[in-house]
Amino acid sequence: MAEYCVVAAELAKARIFTLESSDTPELERSPYLTEYKTLSNPEHTASESEIWSDSRGAQREHQGGQGTAVPHHNYDEHRDKREHQVNRKFAKDIVADLKQVIREKNVSHLVLCAESQMLGVLRPELNALPTDQVTLTEVYKDLAHLKPQELHLKLAEDGFLPKDKRPAVGGP
Repeated sequence: MAEYCVVAAELAKARIFTLESSDTPELERSPYLTEYKTLSNPEHTASESEIWSDSRGAQREHQGGQGTAVPHHNYDEHRDKREHQVNRKFAKDIVADLKQVIREKNVSHLVLCAESQMLGVLRPELNALPTDQVTLTEVYKDLAHLKPQELHLKLAEDGFLPKDKRPAVGGP
């Protein structure tokens, strides 16, 4: 059982952690974050040229009157729509994995760490979570790059997770 689940997400990747307790807390630090799963959004991490290569080249612009080039705005609208669809699918994948973690580990607290754009993509999908079972806390920071111990320390300092209790070294 892991009472807490932490998601550190950005548009390119998401990491799901659970807060585990040590079997021997007198010898090891406890609780500690362990990485449950890492998800990536490969279309977001691919270079612009890989995603939006256009073999037509200059055909993206058309000639206006008097030989002046006029930008073709449908290209940008299509790109924005596609990017939104890719990010929304990624958010659905994250929430599907969260549902599995919540069920398997009997999670009661979910801490979601993401910058505002990613939170905006995730929020509509969070309705699929069992809200009667889980308390959701949003942390408006991109912490996906932190190591598990650094992430735990940061979230514990900010009061979102219990602090780890390190065993006393030496005698009284």
